[in-house]
Order: sequence, then structure tokens, then C-alpha cells
Amino acid sequence: MPSAITATRVEEAAARAAAYTLFAHSFGYPDANGAAELRLAANDVLELGADVPLIRLAALAREMDQSSLEPTYVSVMTLSSSPDFPSFETAYYGSDALQQTQRMADIAGFYRLFGVDATSGGFRPDELPVELEFMAFLCRKEAYALQHLGAPRVNQGRKAQRLFLTEHLGTWAPVFARKLKGAAPPGHFYAIVAATLGQWLEQECEQLGATPVAVPGDVAQPLPMPISHGPEFAGNASFVPMEELVLR
Repeated sequence: MPSAITATRVEEAAARAAAYTLFAHSFGYPDANGAAELRLAANDVLELGADVPLIRLAALAREMDQSSLEPTYVSVMTLSSSPDFPSFETAYYGSDALQQTQRMADIAGFYRLFGVDATSGGFRPDELPVELEFMAFLCRKEAYALQHLGAPRVNQGRKAQRLFLTEHLGTWAPVFARKLKGAAPPGHFYAIVAATLGQWLEQECEQLGATPVAVPGDVAQPLPMPISHGPEFAGNASFVPMEELVLR
């Protein structure tokens, strides 16, 4: 039977997964289905509990619909991605196509370690919603490991989260969030979610011991790849044996 400490850690991992999922749906395209998924994600956060900024965000997200989100999304970020602050990682890492391709391959390779395929179906592996959903996936794996697999695999899962924040999500998402906060109308959902994401990632890096080096914020010419508008991974996500995971 799980100890009280283990049960608490499982609840914390589940709550973190719900938070990352809420952020992922917050930056997906807000058509009718996207707005509905956002409200469901907000309900999960409110049910599982969180700190005050996240609770406020979830309460606001639960009231959002397509008409309150889509016009601002299109005006601030355009139908695909803003040229001033693209919502995908490789745009912040130089204009050289080879360099961008190598970074994209590194991100996709990280997903494959966990049996996740984000390279098909029109999804960019480096899109913000996809990277956020991947962190939610890692948090859910942590909760499962706490319940069934033991400390070594829990530690491996935490290491994966720390590494992904250090090398990928934590390097550029705070820059994107800061720029979006400045571009969105004051008090609008997108200004609030941008500010909350910045705070959340800072807190996550501190708790996990992640040490990302922030990108300068200059935007390079992005790769001509399809743009998706949702956080879901392409294909099925299957668990891989944790003993096969080798992290740097």
C-alpha cells in the first residue's frame, strides 16, 4: 500500500501534468473544439488544485469560448505563428537550415526515447503546445513510476524533465511568453496565460534543478514545415522500459 508521502507525490505529479496540459491547450488554435478542450483542461486543474496564479488562470480559461479567443489569437499570433515571436523552438536558434534541422532532430529523438511520435500528421515537434504536452506526459509517467516502478525509475523520469527544460522548453518558452504578454491586450486571456507560463516555468526550473540558458530573443527564418494548432502528439504514445532510457 502506498505511503502517505508517496500518495502526496503522486498527487503533485498529477497536478503538474494537469497544469502543463492546460498551458498546452491555451496555445493551441482556439476553434470550437480547441476552446472546449481548454475548458476541460481548466476543470482538471481546478479539481486537482494548484497555486493561486494557476487557479486564477484555470478559472478564467473555464469561461473562454471561440468568440472570446479566436480574434485575439489571429491578431496577435496570426493563423500560423507570429513573425515576431514564433511559437516553435527552432526559430530562435539561427537561420541556418542545417542547424535548425539538427535541433529538430534532437527534440524528436527525445520524444522517441519515450515511445512518442510527434513527427507525422502535420505536427512540428518543436511547437510550444507539443513541448508542453510532452512535459505533461513526463509528469504522468512520474506519477505511474511512483505508484508501480520504484525510486530508480522515478529519478530517471525527473531527470528527463530536468533535461528537457534545460535543453529545450526552458530556453525559449519564457522569451516567447514575455513577448506575447507585451503584444496581447492588457487583461486578455493571452496576456494572463503568458505571464502565468513565465512564472510557472521559473518555478519548475527551480524545483527540478534545471539550468536553461535563455535564447536572445532574435527570430530567425523558420523552417518551411506544416503548422499544427493543437497540443496532441501524432500517433500513439506508448511506454518504453525505463531501463532502456539513457540520458546525458
